[in-house]
Amino acid sequence: MDDFGIDRQELTGALISMEFGPGGRIQQLWASDPSAPEESEEFQFVAPPLMMGEETTEDYFPGTILLGARTHPEDPWIVSRNARAEAISEEEDGSIVSFEYEFSFLEDLGATGKFYEIPGSVPQIAWDVEITNRSRRSIEIGELGFPLALNNVLEGFASTDRGIRELWNDRVYIHKFFGGAASYLFAQRLTGRPPGLAIFPGGDTRWEFFNHVPASLATPFRWEGIPVVYVHSQAAIEREGWPEWFSGHTALVLEPGEQRTYQMRFAPADRHFADNLNSTLAACDRPALKVFPSAVAPVDVGIAVEVTGATPARFFTDIDMELETDADEEGGFCFLKPTATGAVRLGFVDTQDRETETHLLFIEPIADLIQKRAEWIVDHQICLEEGPFQCAILPADIATGLPITDPEAFIGAFGIESSLADALFLAEKNTIYPQTREIEALDDYLEYFLQDKLQNPGDGSVGCSLPDVRAVAANFGRPQVYPLVFCLYHSMWRIARTFGGTRSEANAYLRRAARTVAAMFGHSNESAIHSAGIPLMSYLPDLVRDMREVGLKVEADATAKLLDRRDLELGRRRYPFFSDGQWNTTGYEETFSVARRRGNEEMEERALRCAYAARSLSVDWWWYGSDKRWIEDSDGSNPGVFDKGELCLGPTTVANSLMFFKTLDKDYSTLHEATMRLAFGGMLGSWALVRADGAASMAFCPDAASKHFGMSGVTGDIGISLFHYLRGVGAFVLPSRSSGVSTFGCHFESETDDGTDQFVIRPWDGVGRKVVVRQFGFEVTAEIGQIVEVRVDSRKRHASVTMKNNSDTDLMASFRVKGLWGNQFLVAGHELLSDNGELKAAVLLPPLATVRTEIVVKR
Repeated sequence: MDDFGIDRQELTGALISMEFGPGGRIQQLWASDPSAPEESEEFQFVAPPLMMGEETTEDYFPGTILLGARTHPEDPWIVSRNARAEAISEEEDGSIVSFEYEFSFLEDLGATGKFYEIPGSVPQIAWDVEITNRSRRSIEIGELGFPLALNNVLEGFASTDRGIRELWNDRVYIHKFFGGAASYLFAQRLTGRPPGLAIFPGGDTRWEFFNHVPASLATPFRWEGIPVVYVHSQAAIEREGWPEWFSGHTALVLEPGEQRTYQMRFAPADRHFADNLNSTLAACDRPALKVFPSAVAPVDVGIAVEVTGATPARFFTDIDMELETDADEEGGFCFLKPTATGAVRLGFVDTQDRETETHLLFIEPIADLIQKRAEWIVDHQICLEEGPFQCAILPADIATGLPITDPEAFIGAFGIESSLADALFLAEKNTIYPQTREIEALDDYLEYFLQDKLQNPGDGSVGCSLPDVRAVAANFGRPQVYPLVFCLYHSMWRIARTFGGTRSEANAYLRRAARTVAAMFGHSNESAIHSAGIPLMSYLPDLVRDMREVGLKVEADATAKLLDRRDLELGRRRYPFFSDGQWNTTGYEETFSVARRRGNEEMEERALRCAYAARSLSVDWWWYGSDKRWIEDSDGSNPGVFDKGELCLGPTTVANSLMFFKTLDKDYSTLHEATMRLAFGGMLGSWALVRADGAASMAFCPDAASKHFGMSGVTGDIGISLFHYLRGVGAFVLPSRSSGVSTFGCHFESETDDGTDQFVIRPWDGVGRKVVVRQFGFEVTAEIGQIVEVRVDSRKRHASVTMKNNSDTDLMASFRVKGLWGNQFLVAGHELLSDNGELKAAVLLPPLATVRTEIVVKR
């Protein structure tokens, strides 16, 4: 490699500065907050030097060029990188830094690079790469890739509150979108604080593909690896034998003497609350996309795509469908509502002849997927054979449709936690759509597997592994397994008190839940239980409330005491997000709930900000709203994971989406649109993992370089995501000053009846438990039964609630209404009074029937 010596090349722009090293690669890249450049500290984005087998991160610093070419279609591709570069002096003031690159084995290709600032409302650093065919024959360029080793290694700090705080302040996530001209890579600090760094193609350059450097996926580091963005990728696909990616792959033929220039740009951006990333791209004359309600949506709902930064001249899809489109000088709009489910590639060509595309997914109606998923669990994931797993709900291989009974899968926590996750989903599903055989399967699971092999009847402790499947569980100190159990008992209580048909009486399940909570605090590892939020613990206050309501005072008081102690422990920490491997996204859910319960607004804001920094607004169905995730080396028992390839749409995605919806319990002065879209995307994204027949995958990996590219072949812990959805989802109508009204989980329309405006809300969320019309101050919550439709007039003097009984027995449905204009009501002919503005009503629903209840304000 070359050596620039002491006097390294430097480029200093208004908001970004760069220091260059061997090969013309960027050794350090500093950026300032674009909204307050004089007041903020600069942040350094390039990765530290790290060994990756025979390679180092320095081999992939920004400024590296991967070039693959051949002179004949039958020849192998020759691949090289800029190992050496000679600096070219152009400007004495250092406003331009240029290099002539040298590529071993590709002497016929010449390449130069020029770094310079583009001034404007958003100052950018541009990097122009010019490639020239210096030979007398045609050369086919099949690979032109740009590695971007950024500071995303999530380790190296002490396992203390201070160490975790330093980790969160010093490292970045990398969010990616590859859609032609609208492509970008966004480095977001873990705290969500500015500055962030947007890297994107400029001019007529487009990106078509990405992968992570294969060597970076096989390291012990906690990271997702080093991304490589490609302008041309045909050689990479053929050389590595990778499956084709979604957007296809290209090559370019350069004739003798011909040259081609490619451009990459670097700009600071902020994405906290306001979507400054999109506005930054638009200000830089790049297309930017937004979708509503999500990149994944039921086929009967449709998806709207909004374009800024470009004027679409023509929209197109890869399947035949009618599109509703509009465009002007400000941008464009397209609404898709296909007739069949499946993935759709939507693209457009803008007035500058640039092509952009994105990938959307249309799924079955969610109510159908909920019930199909439950049926698939009972049909495929219950072990019917005599032996150690008889009656157990097990993780399954979705290709064969068979439960996984390999003892290796139960040595670690994977097997048991996956089992409990699907049992938890199945129980919660039966609080909405009860089925006799599913309830019987759950009781069998509790009696013959959970209570026989996993949970000690003497002290309530729960093991997280089965090192010997013929014996009972071991390793009782893992706190994450206990909430799975007490939430399962809680859901069983909800079934028993509503529909019945369970083997035990309702309160027996609550007593078991209380005992499980006590065992958790008695047996869990102290450092693990006190250092961070734990998944599903946010539901513990609901358990305490229900125990009090049914008269289990002793159990409720004991559990509440433990809950208070838990709140105090977490409240002492500024960053209670520590995990087994220092970093993951599991700690936010409970931390946020504790902060709201305790009135700690600073912690509430921090948890929400940090949680949403870990998810993407990339308009591709596998990334949109998805939390970052990969499996730690310590969890080697997972049969569906083979390296550090990123796993999209994991179990925290829905849990952390619910944090945003919990902030909507009151009116707001500002609706943070980017946060809203991240929450919408996360709520719906996990349903992309559920097939139309009910089989489900634990995650999706979009990285072709990973050995588990595509849908994971095992069910894993998908049940946690689906449980969160069933327990927390609602239908929301949310006004904003910029976009009118945004809706989630419902169809919303306004009608006129006898001269009075009437709002109509029809939930499509598949659950029908909650309707919230924010700012109008109107809410309906179903405690028992399912909401099908809600109507309310604009004067709030009259409303109707249509409820459905999904069981085959009579059901006394109950619901609560807030916000009507009065305190005395006529409900289905009966006079009722409200309690502090809340009306409670009950209605008898015949089996499988739908009943509409009229509510009229008397005064």
